Amino acid sequence: MSAHRFASTSYVDDDPRAAAREAAAELRRQLGGPPDWVVVFFSSEMAPEAVVAGLYEVLPAAVKLVGCSSYAEIDSSEALTRSVSLLGGRSPALEVMTVALLPEGRPSFAVGQALGAQLAAFAPSLVVMLPDILTVNATQLLRGVQSVLGSGFPIVGGAAADGGRFERTYQLCGQALQHSGVVALALKGPLRIATAARSGYTPVSLPRTASRIENGNVLLELDGRPALDVYREFLGPRAGEIPAVSIEFPLGVIPSGHEEAPALTRAIFAVDEARRALVLGGDLPERGQVRILSATRREVLAGARAATELALQALPQPDFALVFSCLSRKVALGLQYKDECAGALALLPASVPTAGFYTFGELSPRDGISEHHESTFTLVLVQVAADSGGP
Repeated sequence: MSAHRFASTSYVDDDPRAAAREAAAELRRQLGGPPDWVVVFFSSEMAPEAVVAGLYEVLPAAVKLVGCSSYAEIDSSEALTRSVSLLGGRSPALEVMTVALLPEGRPSFAVGQALGAQLAAFAPSLVVMLPDILTVNATQLLRGVQSVLGSGFPIVGGAAADGGRFERTYQLCGQALQHSGVVALALKGPLRIATAARSGYTPVSLPRTASRIENGNVLLELDGRPALDVYREFLGPRAGEIPAVSIEFPLGVIPSGHEEAPALTRAIFAVDEARRALVLGGDLPERGQVRILSATRREVLAGARAATELALQALPQPDFALVFSCLSRKVALGLQYKDECAGALALLPASVPTAGFYTFGELSPRDGISEHHESTFTLVLVQVAADSGGP
């Protein structure tokens, strides 16, 4: 019998301490003892201090734990609200490390370099990263980590969320709380990993050149014209619905020679009326080609299923899964948002422990290189090598 055990659980309760305590107790029960590591996602409507208190009424102080606040939580079968959702494991074949960093006045790329340096000494096989995009640029943070670990190193995760307020998110590393920077969990051992990222959105405008960008994510000009003016012209009679309508019409980064296949999706988080600019959640390449995207609800749901199918082709029998989807997808789907996870997760083998959340941006490899995504359904499937579990 394998010595590896993995489990996930979630608990919905208006009392955040009780929800965390009950979820942690159920996780211990399923694992047959205290976990070595835990990833936790909790509703932004819950007091984070109460969540920590409830978790550590049950979990040992030595457990390796990271987590963050969410827009909505995901368990093995559906999306939830006002819950605490956990994924944890016990495995003698895996070593685990957790890291928490604050910006402390450093550029996001430098924060990523510092994180990468700590991780490099550990030599992990997979990193789960949970940044706060209100205080760091997730694209530049990721590039900083990759400058140390290499562009092909697998990094997955999602940006902590606070509902749709964009005011303050929370991250956990052990019993410590923070509301800026990044936390990460690194797993080291004989892992097989499969990832996928799909949005379901398709181009609906002509290609445009991102001719002027500031700080990576403030799009000032498209084809030499104010970006907000170009965007408004495309929307036509719906331009008066800005910024709410931007959820339905994100931007897609189009790789050269592949005009029908956006490489990355960029959500429009805000508009700068004074500068006639679009403020994006992630960076765009200077002089890169972009197109406005759109999707029906059916296409958004199909994107989640396509991502899951793709990952399963590479790893049909995972030991556990992590899922990160975007708040913009939840908003676009409206009352159908639960169908996204229900339809995608039903494709996984029965009883695969799964946890995740709706994020302010996703991290997942695409074509072997981890990228910062938005408006995208991403997942990672993980399996511990069969010959590494002992008797």
